[in-house]
Amino acid sequence: MTASIYDVICAALGGSDRLPEGYELPHEPTAPNEVRFMAGAKDGIGVFHTSRQSVDDAVSGILGYLRSGETDKIAPIIADTGTLTIIDSLIDAIQEAGDLDAGLVRRYAESLAFDSDNQEQVKLGIALLGLLDLDVLPSDQDKLVKLGLCEEFTLYVVVAAARWKHGEYIIWHLAMNTDGWGKIHAVTRLEPVDEEIRDWLLRHGCTNTVMDAYLGLKCATKGDLIEALRCGHLDAELFDGICVIMDAMADEGPAAGFSAYDHTDEALARFLTHAENEAHTLTQLWHILNVKNAVDDMDLADKDSLLEQFDRIEAMPQWREIIESAVSDPEGDLFLAANVARRVGIDVSAQLLAAVKADPIENSWAIAQCFRDPGAARELTELYEQVLPLADMASGMGDYHFSPTHGQECLCLDQLLQALQDYPLLGESLVATGLMSPVVRNRNMACGVLEAWSAQLNRPVRMFSPSLHSTLSQVATAEIKDKPRERMTALLVTP
Repeated sequence: MTASIYDVICAALGGSDRLPEGYELPHEPTAPNEVRFMAGAKDGIGVFHTSRQSVDDAVSGILGYLRSGETDKIAPIIADTGTLTIIDSLIDAIQEAGDLDAGLVRRYAESLAFDSDNQEQVKLGIALLGLLDLDVLPSDQDKLVKLGLCEEFTLYVVVAAARWKHGEYIIWHLAMNTDGWGKIHAVTRLEPVDEEIRDWLLRHGCTNTVMDAYLGLKCATKGDLIEALRCGHLDAELFDGICVIMDAMADEGPAAGFSAYDHTDEALARFLTHAENEAHTLTQLWHILNVKNAVDDMDLADKDSLLEQFDRIEAMPQWREIIESAVSDPEGDLFLAANVARRVGIDVSAQLLAAVKADPIENSWAIAQCFRDPGAARELTELYEQVLPLADMASGMGDYHFSPTHGQECLCLDQLLQALQDYPLLGESLVATGLMSPVVRNRNMACGVLEAWSAQLNRPVRMFSPSLHSTLSQVATAEIKDKPRERMTALLVTP
């Protein structure tokens, strides 16, 4: 008998208030190109980015089966529609009905929430239990909180908890013990009923593993950011948290930020005043630079003055020593240090080259920067031709987004193929590997290299590389995807 999702989660918690990092519910193996969502992502995207469709027929059907007691007929409806799509309409319909057997609804909801091994049914069970007075059913409350620690179900538990006495502290508990979509849902619905919650929102509420921008404005308003900025001094932890919030509000991609904040001008001015005195880490500087980029595109009364403040912070002499120390530290965040160094005009190319040579696969993200130097480009090309398992990677035609056997190596090859576009005839074996890779992206990028080389040399592939022309001819006849096949064919017929 398959274990219920509730039992699986309890076993993973092992008495803790937090699931192990990266925890995923058990799932069936997926097809090579099947897109898998992180926990809670499908519902999160639905909440923030999708309009709801009409679900009247599904709601009427479920309501009818709840009246008749034929609850076994509800599962196919949920499987077809998904819980998120219908839940608001269903809850409204149940509350308006007034003629349902509360005992039957409770028993059915408990069986779904705590005994089912189907995620959508568990979500429906949580939502139905949220209709009941669980303040008199503390055991069910405790069990729902455990389900809520799994980010696939946090949204549903948070909505239920909002109806409970002191439910805001349950929601806060879930916010503190989740990191991704679960935290986003919890913080979005968290009411700051006391100063402790407001303080937590400023210090720790915004950071998440999806995108901080979803929570920037929420934390700024609920945590009373402007009052904190009006203080004469911020401790290091509080300034760290405020840097995250300011950066998140600067990124208005997934959610509103500075454009919807009532105190943007004052907040920016006061933030920069604090930054001139209290910014001491690379992470803080990185956030500050991100905010500067946004301010540069904003229409603000004191924009010139603000940009002058940004420039003063960026020019502080301490940053060179901090950056150079970070790029030389094996335990440091090399990616962050290199990013900040590039943006403030500090050359760390020698350290980056050394890092890539020390760990070519792990540090392949730095290839583009290293390839700006022709000498480094040649050196690294020779290195990668030796360390990458080219024969294994060139395993033949496939329809993969990511290699099932050489994932990191194929991502590394992506970086190389992009960089090699500027270096005709360098790394021909790498281009050939890309052409014969089962990963579609590798093949497209290899075509991009040949297109760039052909344009720069003003010659067709057959004239500057008979070997690659031969490989291209073989692969083009076997190519199963339209786009790369069209590109390969065009490269072959170029006069």
